[in-house]
Amino acid sequence: MKKQANNFKLHPIFAGMAMLGLVLPHSAFAQQVTDVGIVNATGGTGEATNPKNYDSVKLSPVRTSLDVARPVAELSQEYIDNFTAPMSNFANIANGMLPGAYGISSNGPGNNDDKIWFRGFKDGNWTMTFDGIPYNDTNDPTHHSQAFFPAPFIGGITSDRSPGTAASIGPANFGGTVGLLSRPVDNEHRVSAFYNFGSFNTNEYGMELATGYLENAPATKILFNIHHMDSDGAQTYNRQYRDGASFKLESALTPDTTMTIFASWVHYLSNSGGTIQPSTYAVYTIPGAAAAVPGNYKGDLNYYNSNNPARADYLGYNNYDVTTSFNYLGFKSNLGDGWKLDNKTYFNYYSNQQNYANISAPDQTSASLLASSKPGVDKLNSYHTMGNILRLSKEFDIGTLRTGIQTERSDTPRHQTYVNYITGQQASGGVIFNEDFQTTILQPYAEFAWKATKELTVTPGVKYNSFTHSLTQYADSGTVGNLGGAPSVMNSRTYTDVLPFLDARYMIQKNWSVYAQYSTGDLIPPTSTYDVSGSLVGTLPDPMKTKTYQIGSVFQTPKYSVDFDVFQTNADVSYSSQVVNGVTSYYQAPATTYKGVEGSGNVMLARNLNLYLNAMYYSSTYDTTGLSVANVPQDMETIGLFYRENNWSLGGTVKRIGAMWQDNTKATQINQAYQLDPMILTSLSANYMFSEIPTFVKSMKLRVGIDNIFDNRYIAAVKFGSATSVLGASSTDTVLYTSGRSLYAGVTGNF
Repeated sequence: MKKQANNFKLHPIFAGMAMLGLVLPHSAFAQQVTDVGIVNATGGTGEATNPKNYDSVKLSPVRTSLDVARPVAELSQEYIDNFTAPMSNFANIANGMLPGAYGISSNGPGNNDDKIWFRGFKDGNWTMTFDGIPYNDTNDPTHHSQAFFPAPFIGGITSDRSPGTAASIGPANFGGTVGLLSRPVDNEHRVSAFYNFGSFNTNEYGMELATGYLENAPATKILFNIHHMDSDGAQTYNRQYRDGASFKLESALTPDTTMTIFASWVHYLSNSGGTIQPSTYAVYTIPGAAAAVPGNYKGDLNYYNSNNPARADYLGYNNYDVTTSFNYLGFKSNLGDGWKLDNKTYFNYYSNQQNYANISAPDQTSASLLASSKPGVDKLNSYHTMGNILRLSKEFDIGTLRTGIQTERSDTPRHQTYVNYITGQQASGGVIFNEDFQTTILQPYAEFAWKATKELTVTPGVKYNSFTHSLTQYADSGTVGNLGGAPSVMNSRTYTDVLPFLDARYMIQKNWSVYAQYSTGDLIPPTSTYDVSGSLVGTLPDPMKTKTYQIGSVFQTPKYSVDFDVFQTNADVSYSSQVVNGVTSYYQAPATTYKGVEGSGNVMLARNLNLYLNAMYYSSTYDTTGLSVANVPQDMETIGLFYRENNWSLGGTVKRIGAMWQDNTKATQINQAYQLDPMILTSLSANYMFSEIPTFVKSMKLRVGIDNIFDNRYIAAVKFGSATSVLGASSTDTVLYTSGRSLYAGVTGNF
């Protein structure tokens, strides 16, 4: 069917942006995240007989698939747009409903660098992607939720609670994959303007322009988004500012080839720099002793910074400035004779500049800190990454061949230097570290989905991983030392692994599948393994590896859909070291075993009323001691009730995060030092769309919501001040609390 072009012409500014996207060098980390085609889809072929078109699937906030042999879950754009706070970051969105994921918001939705724990693995032990392209820090594969992709950029979230298949490219896929999707490009012309406001004096406003198919390029359409957000934050004097813009172009170059250009930019400022404890955590001893100088309100669970320049934790001494950019050029083509091509060339950029007071005591005065040799820190974390992901597939009568390769190169200059945090001049404490390193990644793979019978598909595959770090470390005041007078030292290392995969899926009926999977994964050690005296390393640690075994099933009907899985992951995910004659050697630490049972379901209680539930039960223990891994909840449960009728969308959720242990990192024996109580997170949201307005406004959407309805405050993390501390016994013990009740409201007009 021929596409209908509208009268919107390509303005020169958008033409220029499109050309910019074409000529920019493109790169980043790469993995084809599992998008089974239902995040933004209205349904599948086959009309009502296709399970993808069942109401229990389409109207579920979390969707699963019969088509893959592993536990996948997808949050739809409709869920994000109607049932999450509009100023959220991806961690806040995932925490609400995504199975196996939890995160803690300490400064209100979207107001912090919040993290996700996924299936018991911490951030950095699983891969994150955007439109199938992995992205992360380069010293280790961790992520920053306040930077690259805020809510206005996100059109869905997918996840794979397994190392995936051979095609699951990424730096740490052994813990699974969480994939963000860009917003879909409208077929019709639309201009939307929005304003959202909420608790903690939070304001967000912006606009989105969809050109629809262009008059002078009828196979091309563009989506452009720009926004601003500012907030005082839930924590004291932890202010946040964010500006962002994204651009996406889709064009059918030929009947068989489409092109996508995506470009984004985010600038983020806050008073939540790298200040070490206790400023990052509220002091536990409440009300505690009188402060040395006024300003430390120990009775305030939100305590973060003060507004008193005489205090070392004054907000003006704690600055955080981040700029990010993410861009790619993609082509999809039907090459004929069953061959298909999917190629993405990408570039991303990250610059994190921090200047902060080097606080070491809860009530430290600015004068006493400035009198020391290490009063403040100038910190730079930055990188730019370029790469390409080529994917090819070939359909045969007996199955499908999938093969491809990721290539990537990144450069990472980083430093930390002691400075006077008022003048910015270097302090006598010297340089903490100064380094520059390059990372080269090569990941080819191949797999074959063999149709053994009409009902049974067996997919073996293999992936080869090669990661090379070339690290230059400059002489400093303690990390590597003076290097015997040499200006720098260089080390290069290459890690390689061959990772096999095998899964099988059997269709009992067209709406009922069972599967089994064996998958492997790895994670290269961080660059910090060379952060030792003289950078002298005798034996490097091996890549940390996992083996995962799991079985599961998916069953879908028009009235309800259910899925469950059982898994075990054997993980060599840590290492220890010893120093002999000044040379550091690493060896593998005892293994860890992760086990779990996961299930979810969606029930249509009425035509427009559905009930969603999921539950996870986890056991994560060290093999030698039987003690629990920190920050892994014993269980998680979520229940959500959603109603849609005419122009109304109403929803409410309750999520319980079970008890989990905290370690004392000051002690030799660190495990199970303190157990956090279970946390219960609640939310309500309501949306109404005015669709018949006798003005130039085509429609208007009003939305209101509330998070943490009962204003519950939980201890979400603990830091002990000494090896012998019992929480609260020392004034240096600190804790992190969840933020309180948060309300929001917003209006979006479509023109």
